[in-house]
Amino acid sequence: MDSEQPLYVLIGEGETNSQRIAAVEKLFGFSSQKLMAPKRVLVGEGVLTKICRRKPKLRHFFLFNDVLLYGRLLVHRKLGHPQFIDLSEAVVEDICDNGIYRNGFAIMSPKKSFTVYSSTAEEKTQWVAHMKRSIAEARTLSGNPARDEVKLSPIWIPDAEASHCMVCRNTEFTLVHRRHHCRNCGKVVCHKCSSYRWMLPYQGSSRVRICSECHSELQTQSQQLMNRTIENEPPGPAAEPETGSEAAASVTEPSESPEASKRSTRFFTQNEPTAEDPVQEPTYLYDAQSTDDLNTDSDSEFDSVE
Repeated sequence: MDSEQPLYVLIGEGETNSQRIAAVEKLFGFSSQKLMAPKRVLVGEGVLTKICRRKPKLRHFFLFNDVLLYGRLLVHRKLGHPQFIDLSEAVVEDICDNGIYRNGFAIMSPKKSFTVYSSTAEEKTQWVAHMKRSIAEARTLSGNPARDEVKLSPIWIPDAEASHCMVCRNTEFTLVHRRHHCRNCGKVVCHKCSSYRWMLPYQGSSRVRICSECHSELQTQSQQLMNRTIENEPPGPAAEPETGSEAAASVTEPSESPEASKRSTRFFTQNEPTAEDPVQEPTYLYDAQSTDDLNTDSDSEFDSVE
């Protein structure tokens, strides 16, 4: 791939790209032209194993040169629960192989951070390289190529990796003592250690669950900021963080190893289709081997429970 040309020039914004994007809109049931935008091109698509809160699940990803879109399988050859990640604020990082967990990399953003695994090392290399290039182009298109410091959401620790609270280390998780996740650090914690609420600007305007350790740290940072403000200008009213009651409990499910899809990833680097890369409707998770692979339960980011 030519490293000098922007992706929207290299791939081209012509009819071929429009047909590819229209096919993605059809898969998700979007209205016509919903995904169309100036200088937006579809860079590639493929199936990756996403490490979700409860267990690994196959998800279909579509990489554009400014956003990353992914969704889960529905019936009738459709995809649902579309999730968008703004690449101008995203980061992709390599993850070392660890036992059965191989060919992984982390996708992090203010909205959501998670780990995914590809079926082969070559596929992983392609994904990481194309994502890094798309991230760089997204920042250029947004007018912020250097990327100001942005707070990234933590990658949640999967439920199955914590049998006890990761803060107090005393509470054992059972049907009575449920697991919760700190929105600031991603640890699996008990209700007692996560009874605090705090507004994390990078995660929206609502107060979210945080653990006692993060509450102490954030409270200290808030006090230090307030002291600096007092030194430089007249103080304003200070709002204290509120504590909240326990949110709806989540149900624990067994962990399973990431299962690689046989579906190969496609990246588009040509202006016009060739015999090897004809314009076609993007495929879906037809290669899933078991009912679990076709799990239509929502990911943790869609759940209302904590």
